[in-house]
Amino acid sequence: MKVSIVTPSYNQSQFLAETIESVLAQDFPQIEYIVVDDGSTDGSLEVARRYEDRLHALIAQENAGQVAAINRGFARTSGDLMAYVNSDDTLLPGAVSEMVAELAADPALVMVYGDALYTDADSAQTGYLTSREWDPPTMVRRCDNHVVQPSSMWTRAAWERAGPFDERGYYFFDFELYLRLSALGPVKRLPRPWSTYREHAASKSAGDQLGKSRDYLRFADEFLTSDRLPEELRPYVREGRARARVAAANNLYGQLELGPARRWLWEALVMHPRSASRLSLSLTAKSLLPRSVVRRLRERRHAHRG
Repeated sequence: MKVSIVTPSYNQSQFLAETIESVLAQDFPQIEYIVVDDGSTDGSLEVARRYEDRLHALIAQENAGQVAAINRGFARTSGDLMAYVNSDDTLLPGAVSEMVAELAADPALVMVYGDALYTDADSAQTGYLTSREWDPPTMVRRCDNHVVQPSSMWTRAAWERAGPFDERGYYFFDFELYLRLSALGPVKRLPRPWSTYREHAASKSAGDQLGKSRDYLRFADEFLTSDRLPEELRPYVREGRARARVAAANNLYGQLELGPARRWLWEALVMHPRSASRLSLSLTAKSLLPRSVVRRLRERRHAHRG
């Protein structure tokens, strides 16, 4: 059994060597590992070239985005099992062997996933990231991914039916794949850490909140309403689309984009009134305040936390 792992790399040279070494150090013997540099300008490609003789392939391309880089990497692989590790995360020792063992023990499984350790920019552990139980209806209803991505692995057979990743996606492309996999067979969660998940200022999670907000809407209005979503999950779409708007509005409020935040909150209330939690009602009220007042409130809150 062979495992294909892809790392998309773009301007994270300070973390890339640690990521690559964590994969190369795995004790599973049959790994084909591909690094795809997506037009980096910070020396990342030079870092990857130090390991080129130990990689299945090193691909350098003009910048096309994370999702295109992952798809291009997987197109060059042939493993029975598949995973990807972003260039700021790592695999923990023995992770691949453990995931393979779980999938091999039950041939019906299409994916396994586990937990992760939070780390900071200096690779110090800062917390524990607990994945949640596999529950696709709740994941759609709440627009909430229960899978910790760097601790997940799926079968090639499932990928050939549910993949590749949608290159229009920015943040939720992996969530879409997981939901599509739900129609193909059972998925198993293991409450053990298989990766590190790095939090730093330039990460997607902490960084481009406007991009994340836009992708909430793309996910809600393009994916959830399409025939790519398994039929058994479609009864939960209306609530999921409303929850996506509330989440996007929350991000926009934090960026002082008060007008769009109000609009998406209003759409959520109209679409699914029961999804109007205290958060959405509170956000609606606060978004009506002048921007200068909202800015002062945020600054006071941040100063208090500091």
